[in-house]
Amino acid sequence: AEQRRLRPLPPLDFAQPPGRPLSATRLRPSATHTAIRSRMERTAYNYGDDTPAAWDVLARGALGRPISTRISPVLFLEELNEALLFAPPVKARLGQRPKPAGPGKTKALAASSVERPEETERRRAAQNDCRRLILPRTADEASDVFLRRLDAHQNAPEALVAPLSKPEDTKSFLRRMVAVKKNEAAGLLVMPRAKAETAEQFEARMALCEACPATVFARGAHEDPTDFKARLDAQSKCRRPIMCRSDGEPASLFRRRCAVSRACLDVVHPYDAARESADDFTRRMDAQEAAPELSIAPGDKKVVGDCLS
Repeated sequence: AEQRRLRPLPPLDFAQPPGRPLSATRLRPSATHTAIRSRMERTAYNYGDDTPAAWDVLARGALGRPISTRISPVLFLEELNEALLFAPPVKARLGQRPKPAGPGKTKALAASSVERPEETERRRAAQNDCRRLILPRTADEASDVFLRRLDAHQNAPEALVAPLSKPEDTKSFLRRMVAVKKNEAAGLLVMPRAKAETAEQFEARMALCEACPATVFARGAHEDPTDFKARLDAQSKCRRPIMCRSDGEPASLFRRRCAVSRACLDVVHPYDAARESADDFTRRMDAQEAAPELSIAPGDKKVVGDCLS
């Protein structure tokens, strides 16, 4: 009952505070965000077959290790933004050492084994215009493709940009870079094309990604074309990512979750057969509607009961 009295908090924002330079971006400022973050961390997420490969690519590129995928997509993107934050040193007076402009890395990432010296120089030059680290050229990227990624970074200096990775093809990658450049939201990641997506479905998602303030998941392994279209329609009205339809999630309950997500501060977890029954899931959606400021884990009957009492 005590949890129900918590007031909704403003959404997390990866953009710089008003009146401060881009390099002074702070990702977790946060008296207000500390409370919402602690609530988010109580929920263990299960992405199943729909864990985005781009997350692992970016995490390993910046940290040399993966980030746990048991957390909310909102928290995962926050962790990625913090790991990839770049703040070039401010030029100092003669005889003084340059100082960082704010939190973040102050050096470009080291060259990869496939990156030519001239490509490394181009990347380092582009890095000074950006506020997120640029990953080195990968083995899947042709030189021209890599240069298109540098261009996307420079046009969207606060975006997270994943390199081309198989099975994504060059045409799909170039379309994704267009979406990256058109979306002005800071800290956003446009997901690469998934195997399950047709050309028409991918284009529909890219059109949404050009303006959507939330990361849009690619078509999931357990979504049919109707499910995918319904999720994109709901996502266009939602400021939080809507996760793909899960394995065994009834179609009617999937659509209920998409509708409920619009009012919630965190990402609503899909149906999880390992932790809840269909009736439990229905009650959880009722609880999320009653307390949209809470992040409620599948099977958490105590919180659900408190919200509905």
